[in-house]
Amino acid sequence: MLVDRAMGEGQGPAAVGVAEAPRFIGPGGTFVADTCAPLRDAGDSGDIGLWAYGRGTYPGEPIPPEILPQLKSVGGWEITSDQDWGLDWHRNEGIEFTCVSAGSIPFSCENEEFDLTAGHITVTRPWQLHRVGRPNVSSSTLTWFIVDVDVRRPNQEWVWPSWLPIPAPDLARLTELLSLNERPVWRASKTLLAAVDTLERTLRGQVSQPMARIATSIAEIFIELGDLLEQQEPILDPYLSSTERTVSLFLQRLRERTQEQWSVDRMAEECGLGRTRFVHYCKKMVNLTPLEYLSLLRVEQAKHLLTTTDLLVSDVAQLCGFQSSQYFSTSFRRATGMQPAQLRRERQLA
Repeated sequence: MLVDRAMGEGQGPAAVGVAEAPRFIGPGGTFVADTCAPLRDAGDSGDIGLWAYGRGTYPGEPIPPEILPQLKSVGGWEITSDQDWGLDWHRNEGIEFTCVSAGSIPFSCENEEFDLTAGHITVTRPWQLHRVGRPNVSSSTLTWFIVDVDVRRPNQEWVWPSWLPIPAPDLARLTELLSLNERPVWRASKTLLAAVDTLERTLRGQVSQPMARIATSIAEIFIELGDLLEQQEPILDPYLSSTERTVSLFLQRLRERTQEQWSVDRMAEECGLGRTRFVHYCKKMVNLTPLEYLSLLRVEQAKHLLTTTDLLVSDVAQLCGFQSSQYFSTSFRRATGMQPAQLRRERQLA
């Protein structure tokens, strides 16, 4: 999932509702964006202060098509009391930067949990699953932006917006620092916090020429972020942006997408590879062909549903992506040595 934000009253932009979760298709596949309804509802009800600009289906004051292309969302919130909502697990369609300037916020990224406090920043890439809240959110002030650098998987080339006044060599180094290191949480420098403060005041409507200020603030934040990462000397791992890792991530997430009708060519395309090369990596990682691995995942999911639900066998077959009940029974018997209904009966008698 992808997510991003909305806004409230004041001199800044007003909230714009989003009816349903938008989808976008990139070189890495189809992604779904969370509409962030709990956040919008909290802003609409006045429970929190919320200010944002957004593009497309992102909440906030719409950004005109010709203004700051690739900027998907930028905004901030101010929460003065603990809230009973949070932003569930999601991924973004760009590089998301957030900064906590007051209070504390629970944050999770992949398998790590953090308690962010004032001065913490987060940086997440499109393939990094994360959430804000555990599941609720606490009193805090947070500023964020999402910039789409045209990547959906680790092995793609980053394309930075032309409106960033940063020399190409510096952008190339920033790309290395962000793509070969996926640490999500850092402690900001004073100069980085000053750049975030300018962005926050812009969003609150305290300065003129907001789009120009947003552009310069984001550029300054990226410059300061590059300096911060250089000073921290992060370990840069080429594997993180490799083709092999891209295939590994795809195979991990295939478990969540067994209902889709896959071909080997479509799998390879989602990884940006030719069929032969994709099959090579798949066999190397799981010792199975792509379709054999998909069938294994579907059978594992079917076993879980058969033993934990009362769904009809035909419904289980459909939910797991099998095109017919007969094909499901054949594949299930080949993998387990028994028919689906037999497994269910044995579990019920146990």
